[in-house]
Amino acid sequence: DFSKKSGYEDLSMDELRCLSRQHTFAGYTKAEPKDGSGFAPVATRHHALDWNYHPKFPRERPNRWRFQLKEDGTSFKEFSVAFDPHNQAVYMERWGLYPKGRGPYLALRREIHGEESESLFVVVGNHFAFARDRKHPLPSFPSAKSGGCANLVDAAYHQGDREKMTQMVNLEGSYGHVRDENGALTWKIMKSTVPWREGKPLLVAGDFKLNVGSNNGVPPFVSFLGARWRVFECSFSVDELHTMFMVAGGDRQRSLKSRL
Repeated sequence: DFSKKSGYEDLSMDELRCLSRQHTFAGYTKAEPKDGSGFAPVATRHHALDWNYHPKFPRERPNRWRFQLKEDGTSFKEFSVAFDPHNQAVYMERWGLYPKGRGPYLALRREIHGEESESLFVVVGNHFAFARDRKHPLPSFPSAKSGGCANLVDAAYHQGDREKMTQMVNLEGSYGHVRDENGALTWKIMKSTVPWREGKPLLVAGDFKLNVGSNNGVPPFVSFLGARWRVFECSFSVDELHTMFMVAGGDRQRSLKSRL
């Protein structure tokens, strides 16, 4: 029961090994028109951070797939780029919107200086996602025969190296809701690769600053988590951003920071 834990130091080596079986990633997707096959547009996802990444075991190419979007925008079908001998996709997945999944969006990427970790933060409608990379450079695993976080953590486990195990699992992917069912701002984390954060707020009273500039009033940068973040996409108005990053019941001058 990870809910009774408060940090990686509270975990046994077996529990660290258990956490290594999770997965999260974050990055950017580029969509391209249909190719000569006429099948469907192709999306290529470039990962800024990845649970299974290690430089000794790099991925040979980015993840690519074809997609068909439903006309009302509520779902899309994902098909493999590869075809089987019958000219059919090797796999198919269907992805759909969560309730309250429509609405304004915000995408931030942290500016990296020195030993800071790559981080991304996204809000869409009433949903948010936060991703923070593990610290780099990553340790070496001479005894590992293949990559993937679980395999590397297993190699460290058999060597009795708790420090390497902890560094590999210390990558966060958290998902939650901006508001509760009554409309109150809660920023509650629903699911996380850091399980003791589930049920807790991502944000608390503190510091969130909008550095408003040009570009039709959309802030090009914000100060968040004690760092400077670049605004990659934003359809919120400045007033909506002020409201969203307020503590419920506070005045307009109150703001937020992260517990991280």
